[in-house]
Amino acid sequence: MRGASDRSPKPIFTLFAAALFIAGSVACQKAAPPGAAASANEKPAVAAHAKNQLTVDLVEKAAFPLPKHLEQKDIAAGTIPFATLFDDGDKLFHTPYNGLDGVGMQHTPAGTPIHRFSVGPVAGSPVPVGAQSCGSCHNMPFGAGAGLANTRVFFDPDQNGLPPFAARDTISLFGNGTIQLLAEEMTEKLLAARDTAAQAAKAKPGTPVRQALTANGVDFGAITATANAKGDVKYDIREVRGVSPDLVVRPFAWKGSITTLRNFSVAAACFDMGMQAEEFVWRLPPKAGDDPDGDGVKRELSVGDITAMAIYNAAQEAPTDLAHVAELGYAAAPDATAKGMIDHGRQLFTQVGCATCHVPEMRLANTVFEEPTKRGAGQYLDTFLAGKDSNYDPAHPVRFDLLKDSQAPRIEADPKGGAIVRLYGDLKRHDMGRQLAEAAPVAVLHVTLAPLQYEGKTVMIPASEFLTPELWGVGNTGPYLHDDRAGTIAEAITLHGEDSPPGPGQPGRSEAQEARDAYVKLPPDDQRALVAFLKSLVNFSSEEK
Repeated sequence: MRGASDRSPKPIFTLFAAALFIAGSVACQKAAPPGAAASANEKPAVAAHAKNQLTVDLVEKAAFPLPKHLEQKDIAAGTIPFATLFDDGDKLFHTPYNGLDGVGMQHTPAGTPIHRFSVGPVAGSPVPVGAQSCGSCHNMPFGAGAGLANTRVFFDPDQNGLPPFAARDTISLFGNGTIQLLAEEMTEKLLAARDTAAQAAKAKPGTPVRQALTANGVDFGAITATANAKGDVKYDIREVRGVSPDLVVRPFAWKGSITTLRNFSVAAACFDMGMQAEEFVWRLPPKAGDDPDGDGVKRELSVGDITAMAIYNAAQEAPTDLAHVAELGYAAAPDATAKGMIDHGRQLFTQVGCATCHVPEMRLANTVFEEPTKRGAGQYLDTFLAGKDSNYDPAHPVRFDLLKDSQAPRIEADPKGGAIVRLYGDLKRHDMGRQLAEAAPVAVLHVTLAPLQYEGKTVMIPASEFLTPELWGVGNTGPYLHDDRAGTIAEAITLHGEDSPPGPGQPGRSEAQEARDAYVKLPPDDQRALVAFLKSLVNFSSEEK
């Protein structure tokens, strides 16, 4: 399913190492017999055993990897099997596009001129558009994984092209389908709790009804509902914690600002690569036209293309641990000393308080991923897109079971039904204090990609709040933190607070300060054991990507 040749780095040849022929390709001469001498007029022969054979088409062509764009009507009709759609998404994700595909921008949708592959934010664009493929950033330690420090993106919240910018580390896509399913389930529970409060308030007009908000073991505070005699309900959200006022769990991006894998695919394609998805163009003012980036290419990615990319993303492997990789035969099992160190580190992880936010495991009731879907109380369905393309229809979704159809290794089946997800996260935002705070808040995006509004105001995530990053896979996806500032796991832990923090309850204090301090106070051997445990949580793929 995954042809390594589609994405392997191509050999670099200098002019003196290859001869180009007008016939449209490079022809390599056969090797001379052993010991034969070449005449002065003969060109050097290419060894018959050479692995790299260069073929060059002298006509420039678009790099788009499929015979044609995928159409959502064909996907909704079920004529494209899941395996084929995944493979198509794989190709769309990893192909390095060129100018004939529309990669890059000549100007922003607002009309500001831009270098096709900008190296920094410019006015009217939130991020630079320097990538030619998704896989060029998500490539460590495997394709669709994380990225080295040089792949980070500088985000411009004000879109004015002026600093301060916010750096964003490239995170792994492994386990993303599971994470969205967890978010959908948690959202359903939070909204059900809100509805319970509303019904109780209607039964007692004028009496505030407070309802605790918990989902999958995570505490999101409380909401208070008050109804008038007409049955109109108002909500007091002052006690809501770690989630937006609409109670929708947004599990993607470092701030928890993006709702679905589809949203992320559209945003990354448009702003990181300048590949304008048609469903993004539809949202722009009419004056932007059908080629809003001015590169002469229209419909650079279709609705069906984005569906395939979202499915490819959702069906990635689940991060695992070293012991499981050893069971599969792809690594040596930890010896008794190493196993003891890992087990001790796991105990310390909970003991110092890391597990409070980095929750070791959750239960997932439904393991079937849908795109599009009405799950999550309908909050994960892009109603704008459904209104523009009737084939984007939750009655006819792409469906696959993460326990059976995703790439291996997969999440663990729960004997009681559903799955056990060992994600080491809570899908909740936390205040990380002034040490990690950015210069400006960030807007939350509705699933329609419009800024989320609540009571007439745009919902913003404070500069110091971040979504808890899942630690599954942390062992081989460094550097760490939202801006790559930590070169080691130990450094990342110490940056969860500071040596001289504000007092408890004071502004600027990190919620992780106590856990950070407890780690710092551990004896060196215990610190190494805790890190060893985290190093044992890895991304792994037996497939070539």
